[in-house]
Amino acid sequence: MSALLKKALAHPGLCRKDRLKLRLGALLHPGATRRWLQYIHAEPLLAQACCPRLLTKAFRPYLRNSLRCRERVDTLINHYDTLGALGLLPLASAAARQPQLLHAGLSKSGLPFSLELNAIHDGHREGELCLRLRLDGVSLFGISFVLQQRDGRLHMLVGRLQGESGESAREQVRVATKEFHACRPATLLVTAARQLARVLGCESVRLVCNRERIAINLWRRWRIRADYDQSWQELGARLGADGLFELAPVALQELDYEQIPSKKRAEARRRSLLLDGIHAGLSARLGWPQASFTLAQ
Repeated sequence: MSALLKKALAHPGLCRKDRLKLRLGALLHPGATRRWLQYIHAEPLLAQACCPRLLTKAFRPYLRNSLRCRERVDTLINHYDTLGALGLLPLASAAARQPQLLHAGLSKSGLPFSLELNAIHDGHREGELCLRLRLDGVSLFGISFVLQQRDGRLHMLVGRLQGESGESAREQVRVATKEFHACRPATLLVTAARQLARVLGCESVRLVCNRERIAINLWRRWRIRADYDQSWQELGARLGADGLFELAPVALQELDYEQIPSKKRAEARRRSLLLDGIHAGLSARLGWPQASFTLAQ
């Protein structure tokens, strides 16, 4: 342990607070700390992407409020083992250095929009990967998640859905909803995440509830306005016995246009084409096992 700890403490990016977390982790949770540090240094791509946030993730609130240190380490190792099994570690390593484009398209008026993947840094308390939606270069929403294998089945676990703050955020959402053919950007991003889950072979998309969301202090919890429970329920999610909501992965949309008012059918068709295009783009970029990645450097 001492050699592993010394190697971790020697990381040039660590601040005094990070070093204290590592020392306390080694003192209070020696087994979990040893497993996590051994795992990071044994995986070349993880060691390459190693940063203070990655080193100290196991020693701070992460993903769900109820997780203990050992369970956080289990979750992190499970996620990276899953990425390795899917052949996605190179993509995740590249996404830790620079956002990786997963899909690009055009909105209603011809504005460019994109879905990009970030790793480790973006939403670092709520997941290892973050899928971010941009319109005309402006960030609208990000959804953070991990991948987990349980009993031979693959799941996506979402820890955060967050929009931008600031005076212009509400207007940006209004404009984006119009540009996405009356599809709210948060709904579009969750649908894209469910499509990504389908492409990767996930059996379910699981979502943290309000009670389990990460808020490290009372001030941050007071400032959080988003109601996860309501958002997930509006999308048709069901609450499980473990306190997590669950949605099914989705592929192409199948709409019964006869059930849609005639004056809204054209817009519904365009919205469906938009979402189908996103699914096709994600499939082309990440479709397993034919995926061949071109990574931004």
